[in-house]
Amino acid sequence: MLVEKITDLIGNTPVLKISSAVTGLKNIDLYAKLEMMNPFGSVKDRTVWGMIKDDLEDISRNGMTIYENSSGNTAKSLAAIASLSGVNFKLVSSFKKVKEQKELLQIMGAEIQEVVNASNCFDPTDPNDPQYIIERAAAETPGKVYFPSQFTNRKNPEFHEDTTAQEIIDDLGSVDYFFGGLGTTGSSLGVATRLRSVNPDFKAIGITAANNHFIPGIRSLNQMAESELFQKTFYVSILSLTETDALNGMLALAKKSGVLAGPSSGANYHAALEYLRAIDQEQGERKKAVFVVCDRMEWYISYIRERMPELFGEENKPSRFGAFRSEPIDIVPEVMAAEIGHWKKSHPVHMIIDTRVPQSFGLLSVPDSVNMPQDTFERWIENGSPFSEGMSVLIICAIGERSRHYAAYLNSLGVKAYNLSGGIMTWSDLRKVA
Repeated sequence: MLVEKITDLIGNTPVLKISSAVTGLKNIDLYAKLEMMNPFGSVKDRTVWGMIKDDLEDISRNGMTIYENSSGNTAKSLAAIASLSGVNFKLVSSFKKVKEQKELLQIMGAEIQEVVNASNCFDPTDPNDPQYIIERAAAETPGKVYFPSQFTNRKNPEFHEDTTAQEIIDDLGSVDYFFGGLGTTGSSLGVATRLRSVNPDFKAIGITAANNHFIPGIRSLNQMAESELFQKTFYVSILSLTETDALNGMLALAKKSGVLAGPSSGANYHAALEYLRAIDQEQGERKKAVFVVCDRMEWYISYIRERMPELFGEENKPSRFGAFRSEPIDIVPEVMAAEIGHWKKSHPVHMIIDTRVPQSFGLLSVPDSVNMPQDTFERWIENGSPFSEGMSVLIICAIGERSRHYAAYLNSLGVKAYNLSGGIMTWSDLRKVA
């Protein structure tokens, strides 16, 4: 096959049938849409091309810089396409990036602006939210910033509806189940919309990361506030997976099917098997299910090594904090915003720790609190309790979610740790009323 432009290779990816001997499914056939075989290595090649292809000529002619908020693959695709077009690209991101992804972007000449110590949960007090930073740059330099905005751009799902989904239909006909990891949610929304139009009984299943777990390319439900494309009711079920789930799925895909895919693909595969095995015996007519293989394993070696060092012949030192799950804990000691003063008096030996970014802490903070951003705080408590015996600790974050997790973990170690209910936002609202 001869092509004249690398972008001509975007799309038309193959579908692989996963052997029933591997899946153990009796009445459901499972297929993998191999988006890893796009030219720049991921499903985001389609997303990027669909968003910017019609505007590239104008972007280049007007000397604009492409900006985007991305944690990896979208940035990689944009960097490649921008370079081909002689256009500058700037990445602005607050989310953790895998070492190999960041290094590739540096090789491609992308400008990278990382928001240091940015919150992992939605923080309306943070003036350095990446979306806001880019929108501010666009307002301050009219005509010089091109912002595709993958979290809000309707071309994102529409291009997947027209291409990815149509290819699946061309190859498989009617499909009964679709499994997609939720990041911007553009690909899952677009694919599932078209598949549902062919089969009214079709079911879309979304996959998210469990709270406090980092699966590259997949967000937790609590991080979905940034994506205007996300429609929770669109999915019949949303499954929440851990990093271990994703990596086990990734290893199973590689070793049993020869698909060298990354952790998000492993999450999709793990979720598909978990869901389908539970309903397999209920099926009458044979059903078809599809999941997306998002990208390749090679980009994530450092991520894999950090979490599964035993694969590389290294000693596995399990992280107490990293493995802790607070979701099953119903009751975590909390302090109401109006009761902070009383709490301080009744706990004479105490410490108040605010885990937001320094910029947010500088704008608004509880008196006598100290600022210890999330990354620093997590490293501090990683191997146990750093607090003296008898000390009480009040943890603060933006909305009281992440701090609840910290308080639950510290209590499991015997620390008298409390969460500020509702976070700094509730405390701020109380001050306004007063």
